[in-house]
Amino acid sequence: MNTFLLVAITPDHVLETKVLEAVWKEGLDFLYWRKTDLITQPVPLDKKNQILLASSQPTDYLWHLKERDQKWLSDHQRAFSTSIHQLSDWPLWTNKVELVFYSPVFKSISKPGYGPVLSLAEIKYQLKKLRSEHENLPKIIALGGVHQGNIAAVQRSGFDGAALMGSLWNNENPANGLRELRQQLKL
Repeated sequence: MNTFLLVAITPDHVLETKVLEAVWKEGLDFLYWRKTDLITQPVPLDKKNQILLASSQPTDYLWHLKERDQKWLSDHQRAFSTSIHQLSDWPLWTNKVELVFYSPVFKSISKPGYGPVLSLAEIKYQLKKLRSEHENLPKIIALGGVHQGNIAAVQRSGFDGAALMGSLWNNENPANGLRELRQQLKL
């Protein structure tokens, strides 16, 4: 696994098996499958521990706890990931999840009209401050508008990884797109 994680979020259409195989081959760390009705092919067993499945309850895959269900997580349960929209909520997920998706970092590629409330400089400051005040924070993943032109700035700002959707799936060749993104990073 890479030090700066790349998570692909599935689009609103069915992905061909050969496209998924190609992005895995390029070093994708995790695939976050948002819509279970779009899983049309069997998941390779060796990738099962790299697939996040959005659900209101635990799954056979890595459990991504949907925001609307966060209040139902009991003290003895652990999800793999969840999402937040305020950085001050990040420490609340210590010892409850491995990954926290924070959005939006930039103007969304896949959700027109959805954009950030903080500048990247302010996000960087808050990430550093929260890390100095709290121990064992889950990894924080940048979500929203991450693309080849800004992914290096996301890495420098203190995120542990980036979630990719529009910048990956809007590319004619998603595997090449992932390779180009990875080339911008210091790994």
